[in-house]
Amino acid sequence: KPSLIIDMAGFGRSMAGVLLILACASQALAFQTALAPSLFSRSSALSRCTRSSAVSIARSNLPAVRALRGARHESALRMSAELKAEKGDFVALSYTLTLDDGKVMDSTENKKGGRPGLFETELGTGDLLAGVENAIVGLAPGEQTKVRLGVEEAFGPYNPDLSFTLPKSQLGPQAAQMEAGMKVQLATGDVARISEVTSETVTIDANHPLAGEALNFDIALDSIAAKAGDVETMTVAGGCFWGLELAYQRVPGVLGTAVGYTQGQQEDPTYQEVCSGATGHTEAVRVKYDPKVVDYAELLDVFFGRVNPTQLNRQGNDVGTQYRSGIYFHNALQELAAKAALEKAQDKYDDKIVVECLPADQFWMAEEYHQQYLEKGGQDASKGAEETIRCYG
Repeated sequence: KPSLIIDMAGFGRSMAGVLLILACASQALAFQTALAPSLFSRSSALSRCTRSSAVSIARSNLPAVRALRGARHESALRMSAELKAEKGDFVALSYTLTLDDGKVMDSTENKKGGRPGLFETELGTGDLLAGVENAIVGLAPGEQTKVRLGVEEAFGPYNPDLSFTLPKSQLGPQAAQMEAGMKVQLATGDVARISEVTSETVTIDANHPLAGEALNFDIALDSIAAKAGDVETMTVAGGCFWGLELAYQRVPGVLGTAVGYTQGQQEDPTYQEVCSGATGHTEAVRVKYDPKVVDYAELLDVFFGRVNPTQLNRQGNDVGTQYRSGIYFHNALQELAAKAALEKAQDKYDDKIVVECLPADQFWMAEEYHQQYLEKGGQDASKGAEETIRCYG
């Protein structure tokens, strides 16, 4: 999987301290998404060494959806007008962020993908800035609010220790590709911004772009797409998780997706560890969906439409136990549906189907740069999109 990775392992002990700071305090992950980077909490941008929860979806920038269409959608909105937003709900909102000098820094008016002009998210995952989420909870559809976050409540003061300059000679051939403003993935899995490039050096800044600023939000709750108690979860694996995730993003009724690692032995593995094959994990997609709009059997049809179920420990050119396919059920009804779907699918193949069918194990979130990777790269994630999904190039 192509990425621009800076591996600083050979830069000596003096650099190790910088790497430790980056690994444990980087606030740069929100750079990657065009979906409301200013709403994300500092904790959501910290590297894996500071994350303790891996059970929740933990994704504030999940592309949630217009769950109902036509008359059913209008009916749902009428009912939602009587409800208040609570943690666990999937909501759609609009907002504008300004600094104290009046400069507009972020707005849903410029948002791409999903429903134009709206940011769709799940409340209660811990990824939204706490002050922002607290302002949204309790709102009814159509209500508006304003919230001001001081520097400490937002992304904290600017930390000069998170900016460092490296000689191009130590970065190898990739240094020739680097330009100011680019985002680079560090070997820790974090993402930082290139702030300056000279003929001899590259300066990398892992501060959040809004570090040191107080933030002023104007927020309007558009709708509640689904209440927490109405949402169900599906977990499947089918080779590289990028393409399978995008396929599910496009399904009406899917409220949110995340990619990660499951069915392994090691706690909180990194991508590099999973790729080694030593942890026992497989690349998986977790799907949150509204069963009133799309049922589990229909979501399994999407799975079989993307996966060759007769390939063992591989899908296409992706080979290894981390690319094995599986359906990991969350309850007895899902187990019955999965086994029935596998039996039905076998009739279409001469070779034996080798898809795992097991209870869902702990799901560890993959690194931020993997989440909605193909959508971030410009591929269409809108509901009903039919263009060919391209995993590589």
